[in-house]
Amino acid sequence: MKGPLNRAAVALIRRWRRNLFSLCAVLFCAVTFVTLQGITLGTGERTAQRFVAMQTGTIAATLPASSWDSGERELLARLEGIPHVEHAGTLVMGEAAGNGVDVSSWGSTLHANVAIGTMDGLAARGASMQSGLPFADADTNTVLLGERVASELGVGRAQADHEITVDDVRMRVAGVLEDAPHQAALATSIVITPATARRLGRLPAARTIHISVTQGTASQVARYLPMALAPADPQSVSLKLPADPRALRTSLMADSKQTTLIITIVMVVVSIFTVVNTMQIAIAERRREIGISLALGMPAWQIAVQFLLEAMLLGLCGGFAGMAVGSLMAAALAMGMGWPFMLPWAALLVPAAGAVAGAVGGVVPAIQATRIDPAELLRST
Repeated sequence: MKGPLNRAAVALIRRWRRNLFSLCAVLFCAVTFVTLQGITLGTGERTAQRFVAMQTGTIAATLPASSWDSGERELLARLEGIPHVEHAGTLVMGEAAGNGVDVSSWGSTLHANVAIGTMDGLAARGASMQSGLPFADADTNTVLLGERVASELGVGRAQADHEITVDDVRMRVAGVLEDAPHQAALATSIVITPATARRLGRLPAARTIHISVTQGTASQVARYLPMALAPADPQSVSLKLPADPRALRTSLMADSKQTTLIITIVMVVVSIFTVVNTMQIAIAERRREIGISLALGMPAWQIAVQFLLEAMLLGLCGGFAGMAVGSLMAAALAMGMGWPFMLPWAALLVPAAGAVAGAVGGVVPAIQATRIDPAELLRST
């Protein structure tokens, strides 16, 4: 095999201008594959990181209506000792809190959403006081206004204790609330205590406890919550965990890889046909050389192996150069766009894939080279 390999390498070097087009085709295919892989992984990882940043790291535990009979302190005491729990408290929002209410102040009326919770529940969500003072769990006539509701009602930061009307019931504004980062539901809501909700007949059918945990420990903490919150009936506790960034990244990668795979297949097919064309031209140019070699007794299989090796070396060189150039392009794009630079281990197989593509493209020309008749070639000469 040493003879055919040497001859194949020399033939490629001597005819580098003719081989340049095929080399560039394989290189372009490899660059496209590696760059797309880098872009796919980088953008997917960046998107997953952004979703992680937007996640509050909060578990929502829904308890049956009977849990309203337990006080906030009694309920939260059951969570003491569970590792990684940072904050916990009652906070019922959205449809679970019932229909909205009409809120009036300074002659203005608007329809606002209602949230039922405690200061502990708001802290577990990540909300904070923009102005005013917190309310107590036992308060029955105070509310907190989301910042957008306060703005539309004309309630400023310095107007604590201002009275508003909530569905024809006079209530005192304890303060203005700012929702958690990347969240906006509380901005368009008023927050009342469970005691106020009971007084108004708005106590929900289920109670939601928000449990803020250390990032990445939600699954671990969730194993202990049902038994801790409802030891008599743990099956009655329903948990909603924050999205797993690893699952999100896997989903994003699966969608992107399909597109990348289709593009790669098209590029590989184009590269194979380019190699076939180049090798057929090479055989046409070297018919006399091939005929003389066969006439002098060189086995036909060595001729076939030589041309097959030429095609493989062509694909190998293009794949190796494409891997290097594609890696640099992916790194440059990642640096310029602020993505993490990532490449799959499959990128290391690009040179081998180029050699395989070259071999596939060189099979037919190699067989054609062995079918040249030396006697016919010499008579025509």
